[in-house]
Amino acid sequence: MKIGIVAANGKAGQLITKEAINRGLDVTAIVRNKNKTVAEKSIIKDLFDLTSEDLKPFDVIIDAFGEVRED
Repeated sequence: MKIGIVAANGKAGQLITKEAINRGLDVTAIVRNKNKTVAEKSIIKDLFDLTSEDLKPFDVIIDAFGEVRED
């Protein structure tokens, strides 16, 4: 199964990426800057610039994007 993880460099994204790789899945980190995950494959692109063509190769897309709230 080919999995793309959006915002893979974040806290949740790194944990999800690591778990998916530990389970033997084919993982691609989708990150805005340099890939800081354990995934060997990555797409470096802002999530708001992703197209359907970018996501077409994947069976599953996991969105790990989250905003930091400052209250």
